[in-house]
Amino acid sequence: MNGNDGEVGRKYPRTRHLPDSPGATDDDKILPDLDGFAGELVVTEKMDGGNVTFTRDTMYARSLDSGTQAWDRACKAVWGRVAHDIPPGWRISGESMWARRSVGYRDLPGVYLVFGVWDAGHTLLGWDDTVEWAALLGLPLVPLLYRGGDLTAARSAWSHQRDEECSEGFVLRSAGPVPESEFGRRVGKWVRAGHVRTAATWRQRDDFALNGFVDIAGSRPEA
Repeated sequence: MNGNDGEVGRKYPRTRHLPDSPGATDDDKILPDLDGFAGELVVTEKMDGGNVTFTRDTMYARSLDSGTQAWDRACKAVWGRVAHDIPPGWRISGESMWARRSVGYRDLPGVYLVFGVWDAGHTLLGWDDTVEWAALLGLPLVPLLYRGGDLTAARSAWSHQRDEECSEGFVLRSAGPVPESEFGRRVGKWVRAGHVRTAATWRQRDDFALNGFVDIAGSRPEA
C-alpha cells in the first residue's frame, strides 16, 4: 500500500537538528537558532524505529513509494485495525518498532508508537489532542520526557532520564498546534553521535532481530 502526493500521501516534514545535536551530518538541516521554542514545550524520546504514516486509506513510510517491508508487517496489522477510525484527510505519524535496529528495547508498549497527528489542514495537533487521539485509536505514544515552559530544563530532560547506550535522542516541539509551514522552526531533534550502529544489510534479511514488548493485549507483533 503506497501513498502518493495527494491528500492521503503527504510526506512527513524533515525534522531539523538542534544546533548542538552531535548526530547531525553534512547532509542534515540544522536549526539556526531556538527562537521557535517559546511558551510551553514538549520533549519526547526519539525512538530508533521507522517513520510510518497511517491514513484512513493507506500506510506508508517516510518515502511515499517505499511500499510495505517485512519489518513493518506487525505495524501493517495495527493499521488494519485502526484505519477506519482515522478521519478523512488526517494522518497519524509514528514509529514502527517491531524490528530491532541500533537500540534494543525490551519493554515497548506496542509495535507502533504515535508521536504526531495531523488534521486535514496539515496542522500538527497540539500534544493534548495528540494524546487524546492516540487513546481513541488505542495506540501507545512515544515516551514523554518533559512538558513545561523552561527551555533549559526541556533540553536537559533526556540526559537526566536516558543515555546514549539505551536511547537515540529526543525531539523538542511546541506543546501547542504546529502548522506545517512552521514545522521547520518549532520542531527539532537532538541525536547522539554515530546513532546508526547496525549494518544496512539487515534490511535484506527476513530473520532480523526483534525488540521486546510488554505483555499487554494487542501489543505483541503478529506473524
